[in-house]
Amino acid sequence: MSDEQANALQLAAYNQNWETFRSLNNLMWQIPLIAMTLTGGLWFGVSTVKDTPYFAAGLLFLAGCGNIGLMLTLHRLRYIMAQYLHWSKATYAAGHVSAPGTSWLTGNETVRRIFQALLGLAALISFVLLMVTMTANKPSQAETVGNQAIAYYDRHAVDLADSYEGISFENTHPALAQMLVGKPPLRILDIGAGTGRDAAAIALRGHHVVAVDPSAQMLKLAQSLHGDPRITWLSDALPGLAKVQGQTFDIVLLSAVWMHIPPAERAQAFRQIVALMAPNGNIYISLRMGPGDPERGIWPVDADEVGRLATVNELKVTNLGAQPDLLGRAEVSWQTLLVSRP
Repeated sequence: MSDEQANALQLAAYNQNWETFRSLNNLMWQIPLIAMTLTGGLWFGVSTVKDTPYFAAGLLFLAGCGNIGLMLTLHRLRYIMAQYLHWSKATYAAGHVSAPGTSWLTGNETVRRIFQALLGLAALISFVLLMVTMTANKPSQAETVGNQAIAYYDRHAVDLADSYEGISFENTHPALAQMLVGKPPLRILDIGAGTGRDAAAIALRGHHVVAVDPSAQMLKLAQSLHGDPRITWLSDALPGLAKVQGQTFDIVLLSAVWMHIPPAERAQAFRQIVALMAPNGNIYISLRMGPGDPERGIWPVDADEVGRLATVNELKVTNLGAQPDLLGRAEVSWQTLLVSRP
């Protein structure tokens, strides 16, 4: 090979290596943008899936691992770039520009270290949030004994209140609203009172309400939203209802409650409710017709089951009709039953 050919080949190699170096340099400066897009997108995703903590935990884990992966990629890229710089210096020292720096701030690795520190911080935040998410959604004592619904309402009280309080009592329970028209003050038991929307609407019509709910957070929120003195708030739950035993009520209201009673406990729960009925009292039940979800403490229900329990307790059932879900859930509808003495 002639000197001219050797020089041409060396020049071609030199140009090729510098093009590769430029590409690697561009890629290194894109890594922070990739990290911001990845982390920001996943963190935003976490903020939109509050009701699915395990999915949120997965997104946070992916964000943390993604940032660690980018840290390692950045380290490898900077190492390869350093090799190209060493080659450039050895090949053409006269044209090589070196900037070794005299302190940590001006050193060759300063930019890489800053980028890696930021990536490491983002990864750390993701993993801390992951631990917080898992700890906050760790099954409580209530969940371990089968009361998953209580734990669910405790966690999501504020979010659920935004939905429930936006729907009127009259639209939710038109038959009950009509039953109360023109009646003298009645004693009404609202089992599973939730945010207190129904209890407040009934009290506003002049009736005395005992509102019972097992969720401490729901009960606290309900009391803050509805301060009517005609409402007595109690922390209690089916099937026992220990705090209202011995009392009787003109109407016992179970709105969106029966599906939270495990099937094995329903006979006992129904007997307890019957014991709370005044001689001319009624049980007003709204049944959630739709798929069950045991993890949220929701089991399938049907009107025939309530009918059988009523027959055993020498009561009759009147079907007050069905209506679609007012929260717009296509898979859910509601059927209302009135249980009374023959």
